[in-house]
Formats: sequence, C-alpha cells, structure tokens
Amino acid sequence: MLVPHTVFDLLAPDLSAPDLSAQPLRFLHAYWRVWQALAARAEGQLSREHGLDLRAFIALSYLQSGVTGPGELATQLGLPRYVITRTLDALVRLGAVKRGIDSHDARRQTLLVTQAGHALWAAALRTVEQVCAAPLGALGEALTPLTVALEQLADLRQSLALQHTSSRRP
Repeated sequence: MLVPHTVFDLLAPDLSAPDLSAQPLRFLHAYWRVWQALAARAEGQLSREHGLDLRAFIALSYLQSGVTGPGELATQLGLPRYVITRTLDALVRLGAVKRGIDSHDARRQTLLVTQAGHALWAAALRTVEQVCAAPLGALGEALTPLTVALEQLADLRQSLALQHTSSRRP
C-alpha cells in the first residue's frame, strides 16, 4: 500500500486504472475510433480523386446549401475565421469558389460556388457515399437515431459555446 507523502496525495484521485467502459470515456473512445476510421478513409479518397480534404468538402457542402459568407461558414462549422480563410483559399485555387464583395456592404465578402465547384462537389459526394456506404449501412435502422443523437449533441455544443461567450461579457 502506498503511503501519501503530502496532503495533495490524499486529495488526488487514483488515476492509475481508469475504467474505460464508463462514460464519458466509452463514448469518446467509440467516437474517436469511428472518426479515425471514416475520416482517414474519406480524406484519402477525397484527396486522391478530387484534390480536397474533408474540411474543404464539408465547407463546399455548406456553400452548396446556401451559406454565402465566410463568417456564416465559420459559425456553421464551429471553426475560427482563419481556418475558414485557409479552406476557402484552397477552394478558390481549385476554381470551386469565387469571392466577391457584398453589394449592400462593401466590407463584407460573399462566396459563390462556380459551375466547376458544383461538379467537384457532386463527384466528391459520390466518393464520400462510397466510402461510408458499408460502415453506415451496417448500422441499418440504428443509423437514423444515432445521427439524431449526434445532431442533438452538436446542438448542445453550440448552445454551450454561446453560453460560454455570453458569460465572458462584462
């Protein structure tokens, strides 16, 4: 038996053998394994076949759905503006996106998906669908409730981020 040397040793929890089957470690471990398996495969295929990384594909998906500005895209993806700028730079280099100036506010930038961008996104979507078909198909009917639960968790993350931001204001 170990004898504590200081009062801090008495207060410190025993972290020598964490229970990996207990929440939240169980959830985080499962999420990590799924992310590593799907993201690595999707990233590799997207890069080889389309010159995209996964972040650029997701960003292009949001732009396809009607997001028109870098700030809105950053908010939707939960990423800092500088990361969005780099991602958009890559999409502009690929000819998938054009930047413009907002006709109502010259300080604001607008984003437009080009014809080449629409074609790139459609081809990349087919690639992602092929990569994900087997693993997601194996879930069968469990896929929809799992997706809903993850969306709820993502929404909770957004509301917690807003609470954190508002709690820092004077």
